[in-house]
Amino acid sequence: MKILFAHGFEGVPTGSKPRYLRETLGHEVIAPLMNARGWTFEDQVSAVTDAMDKHPDIQLLVGSSMGGFAVSVAASRAPERDLRVLLMAPAVGIHSVWAEALGEDDLAKWANTGQRTHFHRGRGVEVELPYALWTQCRDAAGVALDHPAVIIHGLQDETISIDFAMALARRSPGIRRLYGVPDGHRLQESRHLMADAIELLFKS
Repeated sequence: MKILFAHGFEGVPTGSKPRYLRETLGHEVIAPLMNARGWTFEDQVSAVTDAMDKHPDIQLLVGSSMGGFAVSVAASRAPERDLRVLLMAPAVGIHSVWAEALGEDDLAKWANTGQRTHFHRGRGVEVELPYALWTQCRDAAGVALDHPAVIIHGLQDETISIDFAMALARRSPGIRRLYGVPDGHRLQESRHLMADAIELLFKS
């Protein structure tokens, strides 16, 4: 099966999840660099849609964290495509987490300057994040999925609460199952559930 994998905001295309899909489960995996165009949220969504356009035979979209958010939006904009969606700790609602962490003053400063310096752990360098990243995440937070979809989310997620995934599931007609697992945001102990989720999504 050909799978598109969208890595998280701090991730890279060569992470453990796409390797697991490729090396353990035996799938063909297309894993674009999610920030190839830039650092806005729409840049992340474009990385997914560009890969979808280039590979029309992709059957499954898998996204981790911010990649899961981007995959959700990309899928919602392609109702005509025959797709399945697997979300790993999707960061839908991350704008509210950032707003709470920054506080009103720092969020206002980000809005006024238009940029915020951030150390990117995956790349090991400082990057300038545009304020549009926050506003676009806010504006897309109500996304819903009509395509068949499964969510895997950690009960001990330290980055984004499972409550956001539960809200996404409630408003999405396509959700087949939400796995709440005893794991953190990276879901290091739950990769094996990807096989179960894929089987569920393609069950006739």
